Amino acid sequence: MNGTLTEEKFNEQCKALVSFSDKIKDGWELRRDVDDIYIVKKVKIPVVFREDSDNNPDVSLNATPTKDNNSDEDSSECEMTLEDPDPCSFSPSSQLVTFEYHVVYSTSYTVPVLYFNAWFSTGKLLTVEEIWKLAPPCSDKYSYITQIDHPILARPFYELHPCRTEQLMGHLDSCQGDMYLVSWISSLGRDVGLSLDIRYAKLGA
Repeated sequence: MNGTLTEEKFNEQCKALVSFSDKIKDGWELRRDVDDIYIVKKVKIPVVFREDSDNNPDVSLNATPTKDNNSDEDSSECEMTLEDPDPCSFSPSSQLVTFEYHVVYSTSYTVPVLYFNAWFSTGKLLTVEEIWKLAPPCSDKYSYITQIDHPILARPFYELHPCRTEQLMGHLDSCQGDMYLVSWISSLGRDVGLSLDIRYAKLGA
């Protein structure tokens, strides 16, 4: 099964996703640069910091935070986990981090690519080491998540490398037709805190 997506289909699905997002007020935006189309979403997510004496944290997304009022966002020996982005979940041990996600088409890989940046309320960007701690444990996360210049904006962003996207999407029945982009975001976005409302399933109806 083909796990790629043509640029024409990518553009069509971006427009459809943003149109549906406008209806449910989900915050996706469509942006253009000359002939290029890409979509952007910005969210604020509580990030939990926990001291780890062994400096070897067991990190997972949407983990339950511990009550720790002695957290320090500049510490190099802290564990970070993403909580549910519901503002009601904010706890004293959390730091509110802004994530900005960009979905851009790669003509080289003929698949979408996810770029993102994340920063504290002070404006301080998360370091690549902090980003790695937020990601699910995997043997190759150091090559899977890298910092690279944004292909359109030409400034540093973190990238989920697209080398395995075609293989992954080729195994998903839901990637066919108009659901490719929705399935792709749902499958890969969660690695860095990006999720889609279940109502996006209506796009394939």
